[in-house]
Amino acid sequence: MTIHLRTWGDLACFTRPEMKVERVSYPVITPSAARGLLEAILYKPQFRWRIRRIAVKKPIRFLAVRRNEVKSRLSLRKPEPLFADEDRTQRNTLALRDVEYVIEASMHLSPLAGLPRRKAADGEDDGGDTPVKYLAMFQRRAEKGQCFAQPVFGCREFPAHFELADETAMVVGADINPDTDFGLMLYDVFDLDVSKDQAPGKIEKLNPRITFFPARLQNGIVNVPDWDEVKKQLGGAQ
Repeated sequence: MTIHLRTWGDLACFTRPEMKVERVSYPVITPSAARGLLEAILYKPQFRWRIRRIAVKKPIRFLAVRRNEVKSRLSLRKPEPLFADEDRTQRNTLALRDVEYVIEASMHLSPLAGLPRRKAADGEDDGGDTPVKYLAMFQRRAEKGQCFAQPVFGCREFPAHFELADETAMVVGADINPDTDFGLMLYDVFDLDVSKDQAPGKIEKLNPRITFFPARLQNGIVNVPDWDEVKKQLGGAQ
């Protein structure tokens, strides 16, 4: 079962991991960022989002921004004054401007589906773990504009607006962007395999694992391979 979500915003920055200091965005949203956007609307350990296709609805345009930032972070355990004048540095950001995408994704139950867990107080988890139930939950939340956290385009200062769409929204005009080979693009920064060997009701922590895939924009659409296919290309255990 698939869903289609239209999302848009003024600015976006999907940072390349090879850039250590300066933020340089990929030309389009990454599958990892798309998954995070969907999880901001609905996340349950009992299923995983799989990004299938991404339609790029507007021309790819970059915007260079130079900002003053501080190099240090405030400690939450032991907060101390931070003097910006003494810790200031200039950093460049190569972001995207005026972006709009349609994300096609599917829900797949994880090994945690059906295991005992603490019952939600609002009864939202009634009805068993089925893709139909979770799809209806997502549609209801998306239609009302509900989300657990504000969806963003890579950085928290770049909010993403969203609304439900259908498969017809995946059609992209031929004159929007030419077919382009983006080379290797970030697929995800976590190991998306889920283990069921944990205490009931406990939300698992994903293991860090950076993966890439060869990305190409063709007819305005980026096709995203399955996680299992990416693992095979890496020689990962199945």
